[in-house]
Amino acid sequence: MTCLTAKRLSLVAVASLALGGIAVPAPADAQVRAMLPTIDQMEPLQALPIDGMWEVREIGKRIVIENGHAYAEDSWVHMMLFRIEPDQVVIKNIRELADGGFVGQDLPLMAGVTFEWIDEETLQGRTDGSIPVVYHLDRVDGFDAEYSDNPWDTDTSEEDDVPLMELPENDNDEEYVEPW
Repeated sequence: MTCLTAKRLSLVAVASLALGGIAVPAPADAQVRAMLPTIDQMEPLQALPIDGMWEVREIGKRIVIENGHAYAEDSWVHMMLFRIEPDQVVIKNIRELADGGFVGQDLPLMAGVTFEWIDEETLQGRTDGSIPVVYHLDRVDGFDAEYSDNPWDTDTSEEDDVPLMELPENDNDEEYVEPW
């Protein structure tokens, strides 16, 4: 075997290994844990009217917004490589704007993000940068009742003592017994 033939064979071997690595997807356990802080490593900020559980509509995963930070409730794979795990912070330093929107720092996307209300249960987030990413947060649970500046709260009545059901008329002067 000549030197030229050996070089060609080694080149073919290297090329097939390289192409084989590209053509075959990596197994699911090949993802690495995202290098994100956990919620217990963050300094709590001010409570916000959006504190509670939200679902990221585009990926169907839940996050919790609490005291100025959002952390993962569910785990997911980001960019086919990084595994985001529960309690890892995904948005930090969330603060409310004068117009009712919110801004923060999206850690997995490595960009600032601005949230605007689409309706009373949905926020639309748009990242800064040359290629902006748009995603939606749908409210799952939670709204701090101490906040009265909810733009969709139009109920100004004080009628909170309305009975849930009326008791039937008691024609026989019998004592009413609860059915359960």
